[in-house]
Amino acid sequence: MKLDIVNGTVVTGDGKSILENTSVVIKDCLIEGLPKLRYIPYNAYTNRVIDANGGLIIPGVINLHAHGVSFGPFFPYGWEALPVDRILNNLNRHLLQGTTTIVNADGFALPAEIDAINKIHPVNVKMCTIHTPKNFRVSEVLLGHPLREWNRKFTAEEAMAVGAVAIGEVGSPGTSYGTYEKGHRVGKSISAQLAKALDKAVLSNDEAATRKILADLGLEKMTIDEAKKLVEETSVIPVAACCDAIIESIDYHKKLGLPVIAHTEPGMKEAMLEAAKAIGPNLVATHVNHSFTPEESVQLAKQLRSYGAIVEVITADFFSAKQVETSPEGTFALLKEGLVDAMTTDFSGGYHEPILLVLQKAIENGFLTLPQAIQMVTSYPTKVVPRVAPSSGLIEPGNVADLCIVDKDDISKVRYVIIGGRVVVEEGRIVV
Repeated sequence: MKLDIVNGTVVTGDGKSILENTSVVIKDCLIEGLPKLRYIPYNAYTNRVIDANGGLIIPGVINLHAHGVSFGPFFPYGWEALPVDRILNNLNRHLLQGTTTIVNADGFALPAEIDAINKIHPVNVKMCTIHTPKNFRVSEVLLGHPLREWNRKFTAEEAMAVGAVAIGEVGSPGTSYGTYEKGHRVGKSISAQLAKALDKAVLSNDEAATRKILADLGLEKMTIDEAKKLVEETSVIPVAACCDAIIESIDYHKKLGLPVIAHTEPGMKEAMLEAAKAIGPNLVATHVNHSFTPEESVQLAKQLRSYGAIVEVITADFFSAKQVETSPEGTFALLKEGLVDAMTTDFSGGYHEPILLVLQKAIENGFLTLPQAIQMVTSYPTKVVPRVAPSSGLIEPGNVADLCIVDKDDISKVRYVIIGGRVVVEEGRIVV
């Protein structure tokens, strides 16, 4: 099978190169050549020609941190698996946004569960593992469904042997500030903002503020002691368990050689810095733009970077739903300071913005050049997590043909997605 992409500009993913009037020749699943021609003459024997119509040809997005994209326990604390339709819808959304490889950070999933989803969806889903004692402890102190025996018997060593790409997501205490757990216990939906405010009021022993927040939550009948117990059981105890898991990951990295993808939030700052000091560039500090003020995010990113750790930001939902993050201010502060190494979606309450949309905003604001933005989510992830997508992330002969064709003036407008040389999205529609 031979496929030619013509009439486009290639952004290779190396952080520098833009190849104008360059075509891409794909044979079977690999990139065969990059002829410096706007149109390839005498290509009658190719199976198909795609006209990029002046658009950009970029590597497929490699998302190092997402949830709800495989069978098996949901989130890193063992909640019941999502319905199959929801998982497929999540993956479809990622695919239409230009993602070709995604790391399943629901680290209790088993190899068979990852293999099963890869058989029925074209996005390449990769496995993480948190099959370790301290992470099992985290699942026990949260309100998820108990892990099944076969999940608990599996080990990180076994996961590494069958292709796990990272240890992660380590130290995630559930939805920020125990939002889900709080809501589950009181029998009503609670926003992350109010859950955070309740934690702050209780932990600072501010009874007046606690009563006000309880009133805002419609929980006027809850006593101060009951509020303290709620915060203790949904935030304090889980955070302590998660800090232990982060410290444990240092030894697991040294034993297995896998990078660590770890949850970053205020209560875990010291544990994260200890891990960063110990394993440096083998630590991916997730969502440094989440749960902190912009000033705190910048300060923490500088500290993490001083040890060589990888600073990740999530796209969150600040342009649309605004349930997890209401403003891009923290993200933009980090980008402006040049402190962002990687960008992912996380789950963001199910409302994540497209990665390419946030990068487009970064380009428009002058925080990144186009080549830098593309590199951040294509070739760079393959350096941070070497097992994630070997021979992908860079448009060059011999590499796997995981590509996107996007609008030249707005990279978030994805027209085509090609995975392993096969067209899976055409003119914005999934065709497999």
